[in-house]
Amino acid sequence: MKIRILHQFILPLFFGIFLSTNLLHAEDTPIARIGEKEAVLSNGEVTLVFDTENKFHIKSIREGNKEWLPNNGMPGEIWMLTLIGPNGVNPEITPAHGVFQNVKTEINTPDSAVLVFTWQMKSNIRETYPIRMYVGLGKQSTLTEWKIEVDLPKGWQVSKTDFPRLTVQRSEKAKAIMPTGWGSEKPLYVSANFSAVYPSHSAGMQLMMMTEGEHTLYFATHDKTASMKTLRMRGLYGSAMLSNETIASAAWSPANGGTFRMPWNVSIGFGHEGWESCAVNWYRPFTFQTVWGSKSFADKKTPEWLLNADMWLRPHFAADSTWESLKEAIEFFGSECGVHWYRWHQIAYDSEYPEYFPPKTAFPKMVKDAQKMGAHVIPYINGRLWDPASKSYTEWNGKEASCRKADGTLYTEIYPTSMIPNSITCPSSPIWQNIIIKLVDRIQNELQTNGVYIDQIGAAAGMPCWAPNHPHPAGGGEFWHASYRQMLTKVREHLHPGNIIITEDNSECYMDLFDIMLMVNSPQAKSTRIVPLYPLIYSDRMMVNCFLYYPLTEPVHDMRFRLKNALGLLWGTQLGWVKPELLMAQEAKPEAEFLRTLVRFRKKQHDILYGGRFVAEITPTGDNPVISFPDMPDSPVVRGSMWVSPKGKQVIYLVNIDDNPHTVKIENVGEYKIKAKDALRINL
Repeated sequence: MKIRILHQFILPLFFGIFLSTNLLHAEDTPIARIGEKEAVLSNGEVTLVFDTENKFHIKSIREGNKEWLPNNGMPGEIWMLTLIGPNGVNPEITPAHGVFQNVKTEINTPDSAVLVFTWQMKSNIRETYPIRMYVGLGKQSTLTEWKIEVDLPKGWQVSKTDFPRLTVQRSEKAKAIMPTGWGSEKPLYVSANFSAVYPSHSAGMQLMMMTEGEHTLYFATHDKTASMKTLRMRGLYGSAMLSNETIASAAWSPANGGTFRMPWNVSIGFGHEGWESCAVNWYRPFTFQTVWGSKSFADKKTPEWLLNADMWLRPHFAADSTWESLKEAIEFFGSECGVHWYRWHQIAYDSEYPEYFPPKTAFPKMVKDAQKMGAHVIPYINGRLWDPASKSYTEWNGKEASCRKADGTLYTEIYPTSMIPNSITCPSSPIWQNIIIKLVDRIQNELQTNGVYIDQIGAAAGMPCWAPNHPHPAGGGEFWHASYRQMLTKVREHLHPGNIIITEDNSECYMDLFDIMLMVNSPQAKSTRIVPLYPLIYSDRMMVNCFLYYPLTEPVHDMRFRLKNALGLLWGTQLGWVKPELLMAQEAKPEAEFLRTLVRFRKKQHDILYGGRFVAEITPTGDNPVISFPDMPDSPVVRGSMWVSPKGKQVIYLVNIDDNPHTVKIENVGEYKIKAKDALRINL
């Protein structure tokens, strides 16, 4: 295995967009050239050619010897906008509905260039308005920046954008890298339609990539506001389309006419050193400029008990059998376990939220007893759902807090656990914010827990909201993130010393507000390889626990259980999150012992894992047999990873999930024997 260490660089701010430059570049030729028939952006590394003789057309996008477009250029339209005008007129427009006017240079120096393309559109028979698209490129960079503006007539607004819509060549070996959970690699086949709704479990980050061998097309929004958006990648015959769909905020369109601007640009890059390099060189530097990514691991001041948890248990209910299995598991795995407790309340799961009190009668004593054993208890609540049939919805004026569609109806969701409609609550509502704050207070004060788990904030997608009484502009935009940020900041002000809050999944924009995030929603399928996209970006700033769900159809006594926990250890997560009664069952004893081995091993790796950086996956060669799974890709039994500690110390970790020892090789490092069901640290 050849180890490629990924280096980061910082992208400076220029013209409101991030353009990578290299000040050592001696070339004095301007990057943009405009001729009679075409316009060109080129810095010697990447070249974009636009046909402008009769109408706009992208003829070529070339990086090195890789041409990304078909021979006849890019098919389809580069943008699609939905507008709302007087009398409810609601056109969906593309360049074909207007006249391409011209292309000009906004900036053109040896360091950077920006081309602006203008179309003239008609709002009626007498009135026209322009739409402008900007494309920027920096010196010795293969990252381009795209943005769009509309000079709106009075009484018009933009309600939806689909920009840019980039169609490129696609071969049979093409794959999609999507930001779901840890990250996923999927075959980009004909008719594939992958979507990543940000922020949510399907898009913890604002990027996706298409790979063709070592060649990578990087598509991202470096949006510090964390506005709601959907990144899409579609497989077509011989090609693929990548796009960014956004429900606009009413605040982005001036009320009396003026310029509509998206609050961010779309960054499209072209690389030939693997997708990991693109993610680390382009996305990771952006994250340090955000409110959520600027805080270091040390700055977060994580409670000592949480650092030492290493293992999580997941009891349900508060029956005698619940306590017996939990007690056995705490004794088996050690006193410092985290306990994430579900169904501790009298109401049924996923119904009558947020009326969690009173708790089940035995629960308060179980909390105390678990804490006496050295464990720490975090009970479940939901931070997003309100049952519209509950008493509280009527008594506390829930209808004023509910998120509303454009037609005024409620967004509702039905879950198989309760099979009842729950309404989605708008996080901007003062009613809802006060409910969550008081719930956290009451749980801490009455149940004396070590914090609270607030479900769905990091997992469930935000919803555009048109409720006229809510303190945010109508439609989409950044209000969802900003409102939860406001609420969670208040929640943290009410936390008892040493207590924590945790949520489901890893939406990046909330990571500075939670002490730890639960990683469970990566796609598990035979054709989908889970990849460490998230730890490549955030391993040095965020704690997570678990790795994947353990479906009820999947027995704990199973090699998949071992693989999930092995990868969790290798990628930096705290382990477990398993129902105690399943893990303590007699038939699961080999897996419980394997997990305990990993937990004990992890306790000795805090110097690396806390504040350190995940650098790369490692697949050792040598005696490393491959095992097959029914619903996961085949995997070698020995997996590895490379980390760098906060002090710069390089370490390789290996985990063997097999019942037999193996001697494996790591290229340029050495040969190592690893015991059966064991982990190994190699200091470089």
